[in-house]
Amino acid sequence: VVAFQRAFHAHWIEDLILAAALVSLVKIFNGNFVAATRLLFALGRRRLVDPRLARLHPVNQTPAVAILLAGLLTAAAALLGESILIPITEVGSMASAGGWLATCAAYLRMDISPRQRRIALTGVLVGSSLILMKLLPFVPGHFTAQEFAALGAWGALGAALNLREKSKADHSP
Repeated sequence: VVAFQRAFHAHWIEDLILAAALVSLVKIFNGNFVAATRLLFALGRRRLVDPRLARLHPVNQTPAVAILLAGLLTAAAALLGESILIPITEVGSMASAGGWLATCAAYLRMDISPRQRRIALTGVLVGSSLILMKLLPFVPGHFTAQEFAALGAWGALGAALNLREKSKADHSP
């Protein structure tokens, strides 16, 4: 940013770049929020988590309960500050790599051309590498103790919600 300010001999270019970066962050947050609410909706619809998350708003036909839950969790995380946001972000990054890995692995199992198979295999290798970079302690940027704790808590929460819903399904007529 300072380089642009010096090159253009103007302070406004610095403000413009920072404003563009802020807008980009809002765009990324919005995309992740929409994806997260739709994921919660789909999990609720499949009864992998509480089915109330699959409720749609009667007028707008949007996943209202999932949006409310995601909004509340986002607000709580923001209020807890950097000490919780960094572990959540790091675990979320690894989860994204896991999603990419799973998608590429599923694509590999399809009847595809050799070129498509090479591309999918590259995706599997990249996704695996990104996950290993977070898990292996000798790799710079690996998970800290707090990030491993966040990963464990996230996994335990998912397992508990899944077991709860399976138990409900087993006891329903």
